[in-house]
Amino acid sequence: MEYAVIHRNEAGALNMEKKISLRVSDEDLEVIDTFISRNDFPNRSTFIREAALEYIDHHTTKKGHKEIPSRIILPSKFKNTIHYLIALGHYESWEEAIKDLVKKAIMAEDIKEIERKHKVIGDVSGRVQNILDVEKQKEQEYMSK
Repeated sequence: MEYAVIHRNEAGALNMEKKISLRVSDEDLEVIDTFISRNDFPNRSTFIREAALEYIDHHTTKKGHKEIPSRIILPSKFKNTIHYLIALGHYESWEEAIKDLVKKAIMAEDIKEIERKHKVIGDVSGRVQNILDVEKQKEQEYMSK
């Protein structure tokens, strides 16, 4: 059985979704519900949809596939850049490109955090040194009296 559901997406555009019936044994449903409860799925529909699309991706995407699946939502500027890097031979596939670019972004954030902490430590160290210098100067003045 199939039903159409019309709603607006986050951008305000109208979307039509089909509602389908699915037969699942009690045992299979228990396994699915347990998995859903232990993972980040808000409901059965989301899980079944994601599982089906993942299955399709897995069985249709060949290693070195250069097209980014439409399910991966990126600004066209990013997609075009990834396609360009693949065309230049910098990456073999979109999977490799995305993994590497995300890794580099995370590393850049880590480096920025390390630099920030180093600056804070340097600032604190400078203040401590100033205090020690003032104390040493006071001690010298006291000793000279």
